[in-house]
Amino acid sequence: MHSKSVREKTLDLKKVKDIIFDDIDLLLEDLELEYERQDDNIFMCCPIHAGSDNPQGLSISLYRKAWRCWTRGCHEDSSTDIFGFIGGCLKTDNFSEILRYVCNLYSVDGAKTNKKQKSNLDKDSELFKKLVKQFKKERQKIANPTETFIGPFPKKMLGGSPYFESRGFNRETLKHFGVRDSDSFVMRNRSIIPVVYKQGKIGFIARATKEWVQPKYLFSEGFKKTDYLYNYDNAIKRAQEIGCIFLVEGQGDVWKLYEAGVYNAVGLFGKDISRSQRSLLLNSGVTKLVILTDNDQAGREAKIKIKRDMSRMFKLIFPKMKTKDLGNMFTDKIKQDILDNLQGHF
Repeated sequence: MHSKSVREKTLDLKKVKDIIFDDIDLLLEDLELEYERQDDNIFMCCPIHAGSDNPQGLSISLYRKAWRCWTRGCHEDSSTDIFGFIGGCLKTDNFSEILRYVCNLYSVDGAKTNKKQKSNLDKDSELFKKLVKQFKKERQKIANPTETFIGPFPKKMLGGSPYFESRGFNRETLKHFGVRDSDSFVMRNRSIIPVVYKQGKIGFIARATKEWVQPKYLFSEGFKKTDYLYNYDNAIKRAQEIGCIFLVEGQGDVWKLYEAGVYNAVGLFGKDISRSQRSLLLNSGVTKLVILTDNDQAGREAKIKIKRDMSRMFKLIFPKMKTKDLGNMFTDKIKQDILDNLQGHF
C-alpha cells in the first residue's frame, strides 16, 4: 500500500516527486514499460517517440529525479522532471491529468477515486489546486530541472583556457570567443564559455574540466539554451551576406570551423532544433543550411529530423564526415574533407 499524505502547512510538489521515486517501479510497470536499472539510472527505449529501438535511448536519473531522451530530445517538448515524462507517456500536457494519474496510482492524500469522483477532483480538492498552481510556477522559474543555474561571471579568471588548449583548440580562437578557465573557488575546475543572447545580454556556460566534477555543465541565470543558437550574433552578418548558415551541435564545433575560415557557423547546444531556434533560422534571411551534426547514431537521427522539418524552407546540404566529431578534427582535414566542396558557402 502506497498511501501517503502530502497535506502539510506548506505544500511542496517535491514531496509528490519523492513519493514517485520511492517506488518508481510501480510507475514504470503501470505504464507497461520494459526497462533496465544500472546503479542510479534507469534505461529504456523511449516510449514517447515512434520507432524507438535503442534500449538506452532514454534515461531516468534516480539521483537527479529527471529524465532525458538522448535520440530525439523528447524532453525538450515538455520538461525533464518526472511529470514531463509521465505526460509524454500518457500523451498529454495537461498537468491536472498527470497529477490525477499520480494521485490515483500512489493513493496520494487519499486521492484514489472512482469515476464519478474523478470529475470533481480538480474542483473539490484544495490540495490538488495548490499543487497545480505550484507546478506552473516551477515551470516558469526553471525550464530544465537538470540544468543548474548560477549567478554572475566568476571574478577570478585565468588569462586563457589551458583545458581547451589541451584538447587541440587554438589559443587565439579561444581568445576570440572569450573562453577562459576559472580560478575562483566556486568555479574552480571549470572553463567559462560566454554566450550572447536576448539582444546583447551576456550569459555563460561553465564546463567542468575534470571528469569527477559534476554536473558537467552549469548555466548562468536567465539563459535558456533552447531559445538561442550559439554564436548567432557573431555569425549572422556573414550568413546574410552569402545566404547560408553552418549548423553544428556544440561550441567546440563552431570554434573548429572558425579556425578553418568559416565565420557563419552556429551551434544548437545539442542535437535537435527547438521551436525557438527554428524561428531564429527562419527569420535570419538565409536560404541554405549546411548540416554538420556528429557522425553517430544520435547525430544521424538529428539529420533525418532536420531534413523532415526544414527541407521545405531551406536548401539543405549534408556533407559527409569521416570522423565522429567535428570538434576533434584537425583544421587541415576539415578544409580538405568538408570545405573544399563547399566553396561559396562560407
